[in-house]
Amino acid sequence: MKLAILCSGQAGQHAGMLDRLLADPASADLRATASELLGRDLAGWWRGLGSAEIFANANAQFAIALCQIAAWTRLAPLLAEPPAVVAGYSLGEVLAWHVAGALDAAATLRLVRARAGLMDRHAPAAGGAGCMLLWRGRMSPARRAAVTRALAAHGLAPAIERAAGERVFAGPAAAVDAVLADAAVVGAELKRLAVGVPSHTAWLAGAVAPFRAELDAAPLRDPCVAVLAGIDGSVLRQRRQALDYLPRQIAQALRWDWCVDTLASLGVDTALEMGPGKDLAQMTEAALPGVRARALEDFAGATDIRDWLNAAGRAGAH
Repeated sequence: MKLAILCSGQAGQHAGMLDRLLADPASADLRATASELLGRDLAGWWRGLGSAEIFANANAQFAIALCQIAAWTRLAPLLAEPPAVVAGYSLGEVLAWHVAGALDAAATLRLVRARAGLMDRHAPAAGGAGCMLLWRGRMSPARRAAVTRALAAHGLAPAIERAAGERVFAGPAAAVDAVLADAAVVGAELKRLAVGVPSHTAWLAGAVAPFRAELDAAPLRDPCVAVLAGIDGSVLRQRRQALDYLPRQIAQALRWDWCVDTLASLGVDTALEMGPGKDLAQMTEAALPGVRARALEDFAGATDIRDWLNAAGRAGAH
């Protein structure tokens, strides 16, 4: 079996995603670390957030990081051998370096907090319900051209190229409002994403250099397994590469489609998404026929995960 671990980004978070972490006695140290960084009790902080507040950039990034660190702590002992590669989507790319052994939990959480703060500080004023827009679905060439013109006219920039031709655009919330109100896009399959900053566009260029400084000061090591670069799908194996790629991806479009191509070129036959959400697993399975891909949210517990991994290993041996 050649296993890829997929680290999710924002937009899939939900109110119950930290329930296990908050209840698990084995997660006491992680809860204490998170509480210290927050300056308040983790459980009180999370349960005090309203339904809209869990999507605020700083809250979302910190909570998703916690969710994935806790998930990896549970998952790692179930693996007979290390994964072949780790790939992260947006915020998940920072978490990928933790999964790959280059950052401990505390350093990862500190970096995530710094990253979110810098992105908020350098984002366009007057954020909103969503600064990113997912475009999926087939349409005629004329229709596609009309939607493309509308996106450009209202100031949205390409942010993520996904598999199967799906694209994410980003810009100020007011620009997203204007696009969705434009008669040229009526009927197009456009979905506003609950991300409060225009990630992976030049709007956030001011956050790149300060985050590089934060990263350079962090206790970052060479990873134990390969990590994919979100902006071009490159295979990274050294600390110095993280110092280059992780800051740049804040303000540069991601090529998740190329990351999927790299997974195929590496011979990956099994993929497991950390969550929250199942989007990466579903995209990977759809784009790479023959690859078995699931999300941790698909399983009730450790026994189910272990059984699935064992079955995948047997299938990969034939």
